[in-house]
Amino acid sequence: MIAPQIPANEKARHDALMSYKIIDTFPEKDFDDITNLASDICQAPISLITFLDGDRQWFKSKIGIDVQESSRANSFCGHAIHNPNELFIIEDTSKDKRFHDNPYVTGAPHVGSYAGMPITDSDGFALGTLCVLDDRPRKLDQYQLRALEKLGNQVSKLIELRKNNLSLIENHNTLLSRYKDLEQFSSVVSHDIKSPLNNITQLTKMFQEDYSEKIDLAGNQMLDYILKSSEELKKLVDGILDYYKYDNLNVGQNEKIHLAEFCNYIIGLLKMQNDFEFILPEKSVKLFSNTIALGQILYNLIGNSIKYNDKAKGIIEIGFSRNSSHNIISVSDNGTGIDAENFDRIFEAFKTLGKTDRYNLKGTGLGLSTVRKMADKMNGYIEVNSVKGENTTFKVFLPL
Repeated sequence: MIAPQIPANEKARHDALMSYKIIDTFPEKDFDDITNLASDICQAPISLITFLDGDRQWFKSKIGIDVQESSRANSFCGHAIHNPNELFIIEDTSKDKRFHDNPYVTGAPHVGSYAGMPITDSDGFALGTLCVLDDRPRKLDQYQLRALEKLGNQVSKLIELRKNNLSLIENHNTLLSRYKDLEQFSSVVSHDIKSPLNNITQLTKMFQEDYSEKIDLAGNQMLDYILKSSEELKKLVDGILDYYKYDNLNVGQNEKIHLAEFCNYIIGLLKMQNDFEFILPEKSVKLFSNTIALGQILYNLIGNSIKYNDKAKGIIEIGFSRNSSHNIISVSDNGTGIDAENFDRIFEAFKTLGKTDRYNLKGTGLGLSTVRKMADKMNGYIEVNSVKGENTTFKVFLPL
C-alpha cells in the first residue's frame, strides 16, 4: 500500500476547509440528495461526500456504510485531491500497487473499485471528494462519469452557498444583538433623562408663577427659553421611546376596526385647535388590523397634517380604498407640502427638513420613521405624493 502524500499547500487547504464550518455537522438533506443520486446513477452500493481533516476523512453524507469517519492515511480521497479538477478512478483495486493491500480493500468494506470527483472551493483548494465505491472491480461508462463530475461540482457550489448562508445568519445575529443593545441603551437613557427633565419643566413653571413679577423682562424671557427648550427635549425623548417601544409588538393580533370611529378617536388624542376640517371615510368602512400599530400610523400622519399646515383653514381627508391585495389608507392635507427630492429623507430616523411647524416647533425626525417601521412590521409599505406649498398625501398599503 502507498499512503497518500500530504499536499504542499496543506495548511492553506485545511484553513480553507475550516472556514466552511462543515466538519462534524449534522446530516443535511441537500448533501444526502446528491449522494443518493450518485449512488443511483453509478449503480454503486457506497456513495460518500468526504472532507479531509487533519489525519482523518470525515463523511458529511454517506450511503452504504455506517461509520462517520476513517483514517486519512488509508483513504482513496487523500490521493484524489492532488488533482483537484480531475476524476480519480480505480477500476480494480487488486491490480493497483497503491491499494491492493489497503485495509479497506482486504477488509470491510472490501473496496473493489473507486471513482471520486474532488470538491473544490472558489480558490481551487481540494477539500474532499464526492465518490462512489463498489465491492467488485468495475468500469463506469461515460454517462456515469460525466454525471459524477457534474454532481461533484454541485457539491462545490452547495458548500459555497452554505458558507454564504452561515455568514448571512452570523451577520444578522450580530446586527440583531447590536440593535437590542442600542434599543436598551436608548430606552435607559431616555427614561433617565425624562425624570430630571420633568423636574426642570415643573420647577421652571413654579418659578414663573411665584417670581415672574419680581424679576425683569430679560429674566422672564430666559425662563421662557428654559421652558421651551425643556419641552422640545421632552418631545424628542418621547419620540425615541415611541420609536423603540413597538419593536416587539405582535402585529399579527388583528381585530375589526371601524375606521371612521377610530380616526375620530385619534383626532381627539391630538388635542388640536378648531381651525381644521376633517373628512373621514364612510361609517360603513371596516377592516381587520392591529389597533396599536394602525393607531401609531394614523396618530403621526394626522398629527403631521395638523402641524405642517399654513392655510387659514386646514383640510385633512382620511380616505380608504382596497385593491386585490391591500387595504389602502390615505391621509391628505392642504398644507405646506414637501419637495419631491425629500420624499425618501423624511422617512429616515432623526432626519428633519429643518423647518418649524405651525406652533414654531421643530420636529424630531422620528414620526414618519415610526410610521414606516409600523408599516414594514405589518408587511405593508407607505407612499407619499406632494406638491410644494399646496398639498401632501400619504398612502399606507396594508395586506388584506
